[in-house]
Amino acid sequence: MKTADVLAVSRREVKYLLSLPDRLFLLGALDQLLTPDAYGGYNGYTVRSVYFDSIDNEDYRDKKLHADEKKRIRLRVYHPDDKTAKFELKRKSFGRELKESVVVSRADAQQLLQQNYSVLLNYDHPAARYAYDLMTTRLYRPVSLIEYDRRAYTHPHFNTRVTMDNNLRCCEFCYDLFSHHLNFKALMPKDETILEIKYDRFLFRQIQEVLAQCDLSRKPPSKFGSSRAILKSYYD
Repeated sequence: MKTADVLAVSRREVKYLLSLPDRLFLLGALDQLLTPDAYGGYNGYTVRSVYFDSIDNEDYRDKKLHADEKKRIRLRVYHPDDKTAKFELKRKSFGRELKESVVVSRADAQQLLQQNYSVLLNYDHPAARYAYDLMTTRLYRPVSLIEYDRRAYTHPHFNTRVTMDNNLRCCEFCYDLFSHHLNFKALMPKDETILEIKYDRFLFRQIQEVLAQCDLSRKPPSKFGSSRAILKSYYD
């Protein structure tokens, strides 16, 4: 059994939909206040994820019903040539989020896409065991592949992280996380951005003051929900 490389993060999360002028304003302001994410650097990076759901789409249904407790299971890479992937279990409960990430090998990620969830037992961590039990008993399978471009900022105090995601796109009926040749469909206008603010206990006053200068009245689409629009009319 492999010793799992695991990251567990618990914090609050709020999301907004930004216009292009507000995006440009925030980029300039946050460059002065926070540190660009070390992973992608100043110019940002691409995020690609495959989401899983149960045979009766319980995770999508919980989202549509605005359940107090929700979960997401996904595999994530940042480039098709990545040698590892992040297997992530996100659980939200009454506004607070717990995200547990287990770094898995490329070969094990490919097995997960083939619904061979037993490879999760190769990793010595409760999140991997929990996900194995859940995905085998509830008959989880890959349901959507999404990709977007991200600019991210961090601060060491209060576990602060701010991300801006745009050019959200999905690939319908194909879940090849490592392919270089995917046919994407746009899920939102390119002049709109999903702003996510994550923090623990307190959001810096300087960030609050910057955000107060933006129009934060619009709520963003769910990445997971948007990629599963084919189910929308069924569950509405």
